[in-house]
Amino acid sequence: MPRLNSTAYIHRRNYLARLWVQSEGDAFAFIPTSAQRDLHDFFALTVRMTNDEALEHRAAMTKAFPSLPVQAGRAYAALKSDQQNAPNQMVRGHLTRQTDAFTSGKSTRSIRVLAIARPEIEYRRLARALLALANDPKKSLELDQSLEKMRRQSNWI
Repeated sequence: MPRLNSTAYIHRRNYLARLWVQSEGDAFAFIPTSAQRDLHDFFALTVRMTNDEALEHRAAMTKAFPSLPVQAGRAYAALKSDQQNAPNQMVRGHLTRQTDAFTSGKSTRSIRVLAIARPEIEYRRLARALLALANDPKKSLELDQSLEKMRRQSNWI
């Protein structure tokens, strides 16, 4: 695969930034969260920068994390393939791992839960979720019980 030149880096960064805004991040859910973080780290697609600043960021990230350009390139290829409805091994594997079957009554159903890796904590959403949880003692108790069960099953701390 040819090396990514500066012009191509800027074009990819702009494409990813537009895709992030247009889909509110939903388009990124079809690749693993680690791949999403690689894109955010390498392209800094949610950070406002000039092209020169973006290229400086690229150089700094490449120097600090030499394997990041390759990882971000693979993530970009997977995301682009998904957007073009083309088959991709990373996307297919991710969707397979995120799908589980459960039995409800007499039928078996499949459910898929996908995550969006956001580059920064959205404190307003977190605060709303915590307040909603605090205002509903029943849900709070259910959450405590679920967390305790998970901790016992997997030695989760």
